[in-house]
Amino acid sequence: MKRVRGASLKVGDTVAVWWRPKRDTITALRPYTGPLAHLFPKGAQIAEFALLRGGMTIDNDDSYEVTSA
Repeated sequence: MKRVRGASLKVGDTVAVWWRPKRDTITALRPYTGPLAHLFPKGAQIAEFALLRGGMTIDNDDSYEVTSA
């Protein structure tokens, strides 16, 4: 397991998440351009996952645990 910045995440990475089974694989990433973009000085992305039916905002300057790539 390693920690990487959100900007370094890519499709195919499996990351630690809050929903069961506590990890999920990124299937798509797109830039976040919504009304709260000012809260992310280094930008953000919307991640889509294999198991989660919605999406999750990825702060490009935050760190995430990658369990496999």
